Amino acid sequence: MFKKKGYSISNYSFSVVFIILSLLGISCFVLYLLQDEENLVLKQLLGGMLGLFAMVVVSLIDYHFICKMFIPLYLFNLMLLLICKFVDYSQFRYIYGWRHMKARRWLKIGGTGEAGSGFEFMPSEITKIVLIIFTAKLLCLLEHKLNTFVGLMISAVLIGLPIFIIFDQPDLSTSIVLTATFLCMLFIAGLSYKVFMWGLLIGVPLLTGLFWYAQQDYQILFEEWQQKRILSLLHPQEYQDLMYQQNNAGAAISSGGMFGKFIVGDTGKRLSDSVPVVESDFIFSAIGEEFGFFGCAVVIVIFALFVFFSFRIARRAKDRLGYMLASGVAITISLQAIVNIGVVLSLLPNTGIPLPFVSMGLSALITNIATVGLLLNIGLQNKDVEIDDRYEFEKELLDEMN
Repeated sequence: MFKKKGYSISNYSFSVVFIILSLLGISCFVLYLLQDEENLVLKQLLGGMLGLFAMVVVSLIDYHFICKMFIPLYLFNLMLLLICKFVDYSQFRYIYGWRHMKARRWLKIGGTGEAGSGFEFMPSEITKIVLIIFTAKLLCLLEHKLNTFVGLMISAVLIGLPIFIIFDQPDLSTSIVLTATFLCMLFIAGLSYKVFMWGLLIGVPLLTGLFWYAQQDYQILFEEWQQKRILSLLHPQEYQDLMYQQNNAGAAISSGGMFGKFIVGDTGKRLSDSVPVVESDFIFSAIGEEFGFFGCAVVIVIFALFVFFSFRIARRAKDRLGYMLASGVAITISLQAIVNIGVVLSLLPNTGIPLPFVSMGLSALITNIATVGLLLNIGLQNKDVEIDDRYEFEKELLDEMN
């Protein structure tokens, strides 16, 4: 499990660790400026420390050992999702599904069955790392059947099942990110261009038709409030109440100008105070107001560097499994960042997905940081280390012969 041979501390990706610490530092500083009475900075620091501890532990566990557990991990996560959907406090008081507003996305452990009691977390956040592991291992096992109908159907059904449960919570944003991650990993795994083109020919008209269908009064696929969020983006003047959060977020970013109110020393009223849950899904608007276009650009560049270093680790991975895992982590984190920033800038419907490593939310924060441990472990076992180990073995063999 804790592999001793084949590791080299010189190959530990401290650049990736520095990126995570930078984003976490930005998060805590912005939360401090928001001055929330709930002391969110302390909670974020606690979540960050737990996440970093999990990251270090995961980075020292051989990813091959982790991937051997891909079926138990998949089944365990599926069980959590089903409990979240079907089990209530009246049925089982130790662990049960919990609803906030119109979405039942949380599992609650213990408590009295009332708001504010017990420990809550989102099993869909665990799904993100589990599906990366499961998809990478599955696509490696199906390497020679990847472009067959049977191989594609097996992959689609197994990956689609937990995604459908998450979609039904409802959690449209997470289900979209998970679906897009699977499709990207499928392409990276070696999907033939012929199959890819057929997928485009079928998928583009299908998505266009689905987008049109979501706007119809008789549609039954989406919840009413989800449909209105889509319509509000297309017709913002007719849905001012639903665009309240995004409009205020845009105004807050605009008020920051080039360098932001904090940098220029503006102590006036903050427009981000009028943005609901600004500390979570809309924290990018607070970054824009406090640090302006410059601060927003810095955050985007940091995420771009994370993706760059992640794919560099993937390219140097010593085997196909490591390559797929590292690519999956890079894709998942980047898609979450793109969707979150797109929502804040009113380029996408308001879907409610956190900005990785920055948004307040312990489930997402701890899971995302722990996922980076996979990257670090893959980096520790890259091709160069494998060559060095083989050289040392040959040198020892020659010494014994002499």
